[in-house]
Amino acid sequence: MLIFNKLEFSQNFRSILEQAGQIPPFPETARELLKLRNNPDANLEQLTGLIEKDPSLAAFILKYARMSIFGYGNRITSVHHAISLVLGFNTALNLTMSIASSGCLKLPNHGALGRVRIWSQTLECAALCRELCHIMTKKNLINCELIYLSGLFHNFGYLLFGHLYPKEFSYLNDLVTRYPGQDARSLQLQVFGITHDTIGMYLIKSWNLPEEIAITVAEQHFPDYSGKHASYVKLIAVANRLLQNPMLTDGCPYVDTTILMGSLGINELEANAAHEKVHGCQSEFLTLAQELVA
Repeated sequence: MLIFNKLEFSQNFRSILEQAGQIPPFPETARELLKLRNNPDANLEQLTGLIEKDPSLAAFILKYARMSIFGYGNRITSVHHAISLVLGFNTALNLTMSIASSGCLKLPNHGALGRVRIWSQTLECAALCRELCHIMTKKNLINCELIYLSGLFHNFGYLLFGHLYPKEFSYLNDLVTRYPGQDARSLQLQVFGITHDTIGMYLIKSWNLPEEIAITVAEQHFPDYSGKHASYVKLIAVANRLLQNPMLTDGCPYVDTTILMGSLGINELEANAAHEKVHGCQSEFLTLAQELVA
């Protein structure tokens, strides 16, 4: 059993997070993709060229575009087709940017908090966030691509935890694996005094990603949050509740999911249909995650 001072550990961790240069920099490919994202004149050819420079990214985009949820299957034979016919410019860019940025963070592949499970859940959550955004009647509250990107980055605090403190993270991974019914965030607080949402917030800010993502990552377990960009926090909470992943239990059981949906203009029947659509691809998301870490 790992024995250490929880208060001292959390203080040291926060000190590292607050120091310039301690968090791994945004990887080069991810930086190029972010520049493309921020360029209003960016085009499909530029994005295709950037993705094809990295064979692993190109292979992933092809496999993602062939998922049953899209209905194209093996008819998608090139990155250009994957983007132009299936995913669209923004989704392909955001997806590849999140994958490229994770490459600098080392994490065990297996266990409840291993890279395979983290990516499988992340891809499923991001996809559901996007589906829910599309059925919202209050369209002015959320940018669908930003909530999709928030879904892709909301678990990155685990990646940074494992990267900076591999021994301690291995212990946490073992705890969550052995006690699957336990709330993973509560375990983090009890044992380490710091949680993946706080860690992830520092990472997102260090990488200069949009403010909406930083706030969503920081407040993801608190759908009663009422500050700036609260709608993003509420939507990701709805997605994670629908997915019913005990690892992502939020801290507001007194806030009813139907009330959250109502505040966003989401019909409950449509939300359940969106969940069934995405959850039906769970095995495909798992396969993608396994291939991603291979």
